[in-house]
Amino acid sequence: MAGSSGDCLEADLAENQLTEIEEARAFAQAIIDTVREPILVLDQDLRVIAASRSFYRTFKVGPEHTKGRLLYELGDGHWNIPKLRLLLEKIVPEHGVMEDYEVEYEFPNVGPRTMCLNARKVFYEEGSHTTILLGIEDVTRQRVLEREKDDLLRQKDVA
Repeated sequence: MAGSSGDCLEADLAENQLTEIEEARAFAQAIIDTVREPILVLDQDLRVIAASRSFYRTFKVGPEHTKGRLLYELGDGHWNIPKLRLLLEKIVPEHGVMEDYEVEYEFPNVGPRTMCLNARKVFYEEGSHTTILLGIEDVTRQRVLEREKDDLLRQKDVA
């Protein structure tokens, strides 16, 4: 009889842990979805664990074409960008963080984009795995306006 009571206690504990994990995952996804800029959560092999609603909206893709896939395979390989590879395979692993890393690329169905990337490596107390948070700020409009302003200033100086 004592054995069955212990088994029941272990089952309750396991169920509580599972509930806590599910709640933590839901909380994390809610945070990701609340942020205005597109965000990707990548595993240590650079597969997409989660993406924000703004990522799906900005890059005109759905979860079925994103979650579980290698970052470089997204959009039929359009995310296989050399500067992005350098960021994720060299800079972030060596430094754990990268801020304001600018990448330009022309995406099909979206057009040319200038993106300001911020990446952070997340370490966990237990286990040897890590994840990478990749924030993507679309600064295309800002860069266009800056170029237009510079052109106008040059024209003013010539006149």
